[in-house]
Amino acid sequence: MIPYVESVFPAKGMEQRHFLIHDVVRAMTSLPKSFLSLATILLLTSGTRIRADEPEPVVSAAMRTIFSPVSVPKRKTMGLLQRNFLDVGEQKTELEVAVVVDGTNSMTDELSGVRQSIHRMIADLRRLRGEEVRVALVIYRDAGSPSGEVETPLAEFVSDEPTITRAIERLRPESGAPFFYELMDLGLHEAITRLPWSEDPTVSKWILLFGDAPPYDITYRDDAFPKASRRFADDLLISLASQRGIQIHCVLCTSTSDTKESYQTSIGQTRRVMDRLASQTGGMVLDLSYPVIREALAGVAQQPQPEFTAIEPISQTDLSGYQQSSTNPQVVRIAVLPHEPLENMAFGPDRPATQVATALASQFSTIPGLRVKSILDVEKQVRRMRAEGLNGPEALRGLAARMRVDYIVWGRIQDNPAITSVAFRKNDGRPIVRVSHNGSPDGLANVVLSAAAKSPGADAVFSQFANQVLKKGNSNQWLASVSSNPPLVKNLLTAMGALEQALGLPIGSDESDRMLAQAKAAASLAIQTEPANPMANWLLANVAYNQATSYFRAGEKDQAKEAMKQCRSSLRLADQRKEEIKSSALQLEIEADYRLIARKDFDAAIEIYRQMIAPGMPEETQARGHWMLSGLYAGDWGIDASSVEPQRSREHVIALLSGWPERPESDLLRRWLQWDEQTKTTRHNHLPRLNDVLVGIE
Repeated sequence: MIPYVESVFPAKGMEQRHFLIHDVVRAMTSLPKSFLSLATILLLTSGTRIRADEPEPVVSAAMRTIFSPVSVPKRKTMGLLQRNFLDVGEQKTELEVAVVVDGTNSMTDELSGVRQSIHRMIADLRRLRGEEVRVALVIYRDAGSPSGEVETPLAEFVSDEPTITRAIERLRPESGAPFFYELMDLGLHEAITRLPWSEDPTVSKWILLFGDAPPYDITYRDDAFPKASRRFADDLLISLASQRGIQIHCVLCTSTSDTKESYQTSIGQTRRVMDRLASQTGGMVLDLSYPVIREALAGVAQQPQPEFTAIEPISQTDLSGYQQSSTNPQVVRIAVLPHEPLENMAFGPDRPATQVATALASQFSTIPGLRVKSILDVEKQVRRMRAEGLNGPEALRGLAARMRVDYIVWGRIQDNPAITSVAFRKNDGRPIVRVSHNGSPDGLANVVLSAAAKSPGADAVFSQFANQVLKKGNSNQWLASVSSNPPLVKNLLTAMGALEQALGLPIGSDESDRMLAQAKAAASLAIQTEPANPMANWLLANVAYNQATSYFRAGEKDQAKEAMKQCRSSLRLADQRKEEIKSSALQLEIEADYRLIARKDFDAAIEIYRQMIAPGMPEETQARGHWMLSGLYAGDWGIDASSVEPQRSREHVIALLSGWPERPESDLLRRWLQWDEQTKTTRHNHLPRLNDVLVGIE
């Protein structure tokens, strides 16, 4: 089912990671697979939504991301210096923050954004650092402004929300004179020297500076406005801040259209001043003047604020303890390539060569003890390998090493039309199994394993594994055929492949929407051929859920409502005929998703997800069971508060991080929880509840 991250698909693989600020949209939208096996980890939850026709100020979106592990950029790009803001936000000490803001008319839009999002930013900081975060507020303006050159609505550091709110309401733009340049230096000096900073060296001290213009140049003079001048040099401000242990962090804001020319003329000077203030006090700069950053943040603007559930910190000791107690056997790792020459290899979901790979990978993923790389990982590494000019056994060894798999299955589609598949081992890139198959590609996995079982001399490990699978009595228990109708199989495989690829793309992006549309079209054609086919209906339910996510995030609630209606209807049909699917694991998952999404029978859904994590279940099934349970026990999916069990949620998080460390869900959890590779502990011990709103749409 849909976890709280982008998910994958039914009996198969999966993908929001930490993004570039440059790529905030992708960051906020592309996650692991799992819902209806294929779900997506919506970054949705309860909260006030901003209408799609009312653009949010860019600074508001920035403030709602810079200290949030759910949405903060993973890497840096233009304007985001050397480190991530989370790098300075994670220390578990008391924090005093002086918010210093340019209050002139050129900041009209951005002042509105600061008012909108300052409480969310403070909440994010408190989750990162603990509850003791205190805030003061200083506003600087022009010489001649009605409220004076500097105003201090909050002259002491407080944590009381109503007091902070009253102070922020005084953050209104005022005109002054004589020029676009402002009294930034005066505002900083006021904050550094007049606020009652703690003398305790263990208390962290920050200034968060928001402005769109530089201070006056040291040589600027205007006899008509004698007070319009530089009051304090950069060196003095840096020295005073350093003496008090204050870090200056800067956000270079956008300006109004009326001051566009002055803004562009002075932007270089603004950057230089902010860079110097930040770099020499240990602070950071976020430069919102770059279009690429503003465009990326625009994708975050529509997202409601998630609710969070606190869990206890997780350490390497916890992960090691799970590994020692786990009864899971040693798993075999495999990657499947589209069946065509490397130089021509493409990944379109409707291509016959890709459909062979989709069929093989989806069936392999239903086998206990076998882990299959997602097509997204395969495509990424194939592109890298081709760029480096590798070929032959060298290429196969390189692919296996990069993907950390034991075997690669690859082949070709012949003219007759036989499918030839070959299994290569990672150590030497040599073929250990070669088979030909004249039937539908959905039966190919059984052919490969049967051949491997009969060839112990080629590779004893793979042969032994194949024998264990086949000796379970009926291999079709795990190697489930989706249909005996070739046109139907083709459409199902297209829908599977397109859906999986859509989940690796930013929600709402043109390419993601295109892939979802292709998946919907293929699934719909399959249903036209066989209306009651459970696999086709389950795939359509997954597509509908992901489209509902895209609509909801774009503010198109009516479309989201219709998509959720389609999701529940298709899921109901899939559940009614699930026994026709030969994979008992997939039957369980369909029923669990149906109970959760269509029936809202949380107790029954939890019980079935618990069955999915049994050691004898396929690796994909176990991982998705842990993923769904981690969200449900954390209070996601609209579950009643009385059923929230943070400790149980934590146990399933540990299971994923330890047992499936390379899965997209684990990557997401490491980002959300801010896993520190040096200390081997989590730093942000809160899980977001992201699916409540969407599943509540009727």
